[in-house]
Amino acid sequence: MTTTVSTVRPATPSGVGRYVPGLVVVVLIAACAVLLSELPFPPFTVSGGRHPLEPVMLAILLGMILSNALALPIACAPGIKFAAKKLLPLGIVLLGARLDFMAVVRVGTLAIVLSVLTIAVALFLFGAFVKLGLVPGKLGVLLGVGTAICGGTAIVATAPVIEADDSDVSFAVATVTVLGLVAMFLLPLLGHAMHMTDRAFGIWAGLSIHQTPQVVAAGFAYSEPAGDSATIVKLARVSLLAPVVVAIGYAYARRRAAGDNAVASGATRAPRLLSLFPTFVLGFLLMALLRTLGWLPSFSIGSRHVNTVALCDQVSRYLIIAAMAAVGLETRFHALRRTGSRPFLLGAVASLVICAMVIGVLAIMSR
Repeated sequence: MTTTVSTVRPATPSGVGRYVPGLVVVVLIAACAVLLSELPFPPFTVSGGRHPLEPVMLAILLGMILSNALALPIACAPGIKFAAKKLLPLGIVLLGARLDFMAVVRVGTLAIVLSVLTIAVALFLFGAFVKLGLVPGKLGVLLGVGTAICGGTAIVATAPVIEADDSDVSFAVATVTVLGLVAMFLLPLLGHAMHMTDRAFGIWAGLSIHQTPQVVAAGFAYSEPAGDSATIVKLARVSLLAPVVVAIGYAYARRRAAGDNAVASGATRAPRLLSLFPTFVLGFLLMALLRTLGWLPSFSIGSRHVNTVALCDQVSRYLIIAAMAAVGLETRFHALRRTGSRPFLLGAVASLVICAMVIGVLAIMSR
């Protein structure tokens, strides 16, 4: 006689319902990150300045602490993965509404030239580090764009294009944030010691410090004119995010397509241009174009005025913060330990090289 044992599995939510538990955790962490970023942080926030730690970084940290300290219910997994993989591309598309291509022209030739030079040097350095085998390829790209352009935002925008791992994203964001914080405190002291002019210090801070809040904090800690100059120069760097991400995506997709074709047929074929770009990159560029052309209008609903650009910016901000909370939840400390200290040290070297280069250029120009 054969006895059949039936295993009854607990019912699990299906459809949209399976995402709810994880999304609730992600939203709560994102909300905590935003609230923490709005707390006073003397001396940088005493005059209405911005908090030097971005909510993106705080969301990753809070997510990592929670997931490594507690065993989250398995029911949270689908929602967390959805937030990490789906909310981020949508946030990047809406991020395009921040970028006005004409802003690159308005900030001035000097800011543009120095920004391009800084980006080229940073990407060259990390490209050399990768070729020498000092840092893994994708992590090197993320550290390069984070150092070159605008810290965490550039890393977050580039990561999906090169299909980077969550642990690489977390490590890169943490690295540029820590290095940016060090520069934020040290540069004003060094600037005063060297008796730099307000304009010169603003250019130095705008090109040498990674994240926008840190640039603004350091600039206005030096002086109000220095803060204005630093903000303008930083705007030039941020405006170059779109072409840099597109160029990196194009290079990565061509290399991947060439490898796939070589495996399949023993020969390489040039892939179609549009097939090289993820949909969200094209959406990002389209939103930037609409912003540049003035086709993101403001309108009123009853007595309420709606600014489309500001609305897209806010929604993008919260989507990216939520996605980074999910990335933090999926990141384990042991994965970061495997990365080691070398990438962090290489990031510090690159930052020092850029600081010295900018000082040298400014010294030559002042003669």
